[in-house]
Amino acid sequence: MNKILVPVDFSDASSNALSYALQLFGTSDLEITVLHMYGVKSSGALLMKNIDGVLEKDAKEKMNKLLNGMQKEYPDVVFKAKLTKSDAIPTIVAIGDRGDHDYIVMGTKGASGLKEVFMGSVAGGVVSKTTAPVIVVPQGHSFRPLEKIVLAVSDHPFSDAKVVEPLRKIAKLHQSNIKVLHIADKKTPHIEKALGAIEDLKPSVDYAFGTGNIDKDLNEYLMRDFSGLLCLVRTKKGFMDRLLNESVTLKQTFHSPVPLLILHD
Repeated sequence: MNKILVPVDFSDASSNALSYALQLFGTSDLEITVLHMYGVKSSGALLMKNIDGVLEKDAKEKMNKLLNGMQKEYPDVVFKAKLTKSDAIPTIVAIGDRGDHDYIVMGTKGASGLKEVFMGSVAGGVVSKTTAPVIVVPQGHSFRPLEKIVLAVSDHPFSDAKVVEPLRKIAKLHQSNIKVLHIADKKTPHIEKALGAIEDLKPSVDYAFGTGNIDKDLNEYLMRDFSGLLCLVRTKKGFMDRLLNESVTLKQTFHSPVPLLILHD
């Protein structure tokens, strides 16, 4: 059984992420925990007990409405609701890192100002702190069959082949073609390690020799390549690290309509 954690704030972005999870993993043998945090400490008024009571009641009503509708539409799916009075990022990370869920699926509104929208956002905070696989779904993205998945790798892709197991599960579920993309100045033998880890999926390889500006080259490639999902491996000194440390990269990546599967090495 696939067990998915979907944090929601009842916005269109989070509702869209929930719908995406249902379409991505199918409705049979699926358990989805829908998580909502309320009463965060961003406002002094929220610390008042009576206000917290109002927020809790409102959260329960919205959660019940959401899950009742989803259960009617997807009767074979096991839905679990979890409400907690806590801050979003540490709560999602703590629950995701327990190992009880296979993936965290989150919505994002994209980047209009890096610090405010991504590095300071819930999705960005979770990605930077969790060890669980995270799928980030751009707001307004409509699910389409995953005929092609792009795995973007650096010169040193990852240290353990098990890192890409979440990618393998999704690819096998949808019978997706895997394209290993390497953005570099020249070919390097190191990406053979990435190929070996997923050789059972018969991946193809594409080299993008660009300007040296990784975020620009990646975004331009995605605009040309009709892929359904982009997979990135976050390492201490790897490709995803370079992405996260450059605001332009995040801005362009999150303007893309392609959802991201972010793995952690």
